[in-house]
Amino acid sequence: MAKKRASKNEHSVVKKDTIDVCIPPEKYFVLRSGIYIKNIEELAHMLDTMSDSDFSFHVTDTKNDFSNWIRDVFNKPELADLLQPIKEKKESQIVLLKHVLKNKKQL
Repeated sequence: MAKKRASKNEHSVVKKDTIDVCIPPEKYFVLRSGIYIKNIEELAHMLDTMSDSDFSFHVTDTKNDFSNWIRDVFNKPELADLLQPIKEKKESQIVLLKHVLKNKKQL
């Protein structure tokens, strides 16, 4: 899979409840392998193809970088708290996709 690189002027538009929020490229999540993730939905879909080594680098018994990113960048503490204890890709993906679908239904 080709690495995705963000241009300096590119912003990701994400939904925060019913408000559009743009995050600057410097707040994108960068996987250990160098792939950029721009929003929660993209993270959910990326878990299908993310290498086990990337996932296990960012999610360990003592940390969950994805949970921290969601809390710090998107200000979603409830979602971050749900994700924090999860140590498996598929289980993480299910939590994230449920969140994405719930937010799309509210729009």
